[in-house]
Amino acid sequence: MNNKYYVLLAASCVLWGFQPVTIKFVTAEMHILTAIPLRYLFLCLTLFILMKATGEKDFLPPKSCLLGLMAMGFFGVTVSNGVQFTGLMYSSVGNMTLISTTAPVITAVLARIVLKERLNFLQICGIIISFGGTLYLLSGGTLETFAAMSFNKGDIYFFIGEVAWVVYILISIPVLKRMSVLAVTAWSGVFGAVFTAIYAEYSVGFNIVALSPLAACAFLYMIWGGGVAAMMFWNTGTKFVGASYAAIFLNLMPIVGIVSAYFTLGEEITWQKIISAVIIISGVYITTHATQLMIKFNIKGKTVKR
Repeated sequence: MNNKYYVLLAASCVLWGFQPVTIKFVTAEMHILTAIPLRYLFLCLTLFILMKATGEKDFLPPKSCLLGLMAMGFFGVTVSNGVQFTGLMYSSVGNMTLISTTAPVITAVLARIVLKERLNFLQICGIIISFGGTLYLLSGGTLETFAAMSFNKGDIYFFIGEVAWVVYILISIPVLKRMSVLAVTAWSGVFGAVFTAIYAEYSVGFNIVALSPLAACAFLYMIWGGGVAAMMFWNTGTKFVGASYAAIFLNLMPIVGIVSAYFTLGEEITWQKIISAVIIISGVYITTHATQLMIKFNIKGKTVKR
């Protein structure tokens, strides 16, 4: 049963979904391209301490995995984080959220091509349902919302960032087969921190500043909540359920964003948002439980090959 891994993937998306609220407090005082490498520096330090405490046998990564870890750090940290936040200089958060809905679809397509993962008809329906629910959430229930949106070069950055995250997921699959989740998360984070620090220095300047108590608490959440815990949960889940399954959980993040905004910013939760949440969760459930549903209702189709 993969249910426990589904719980881990959902938990990681809950932690990431709340993270924009904390990022808002941090970036009010420190540039995001400075915060990202600092975050991963402390994140990796925590993971190395955990590796030592748990008696991790293979502390140093094998040479055969170095290239994969460097690629994970580059695509998953530097490009995915750095490029997307650079895109915010030219475009809106709304456009960024809209474009982020393409990740599960991109993952399913590339996983089929690169990893030979196969999705049956019911699983594809689940992805489409979840994707539709996310679009309904972002549109406010009207097509005019999308018609009124203007797209620019910032949106290209957003899309590049989404593709980079999908590449991170795909690269992580073979690496996680040869190394522990702790080691993969730690070492890919180290490379990502170094690459992002270099990018920050040459783009905006690497400038460390003292944070206020509120921003410092938010930064600690970015390290241990949206960082250590979320990355560990995500890599563990991805290792056991595959890229296509893992990516569908990303659609849960807008729901978490709505709930966190309600409690922290007082934003209203409307019926349209509730309906969207039900559609998204239904799509995720159908995708992750497609095999059981096909057996229960005697639906013919090919099973997933991983």
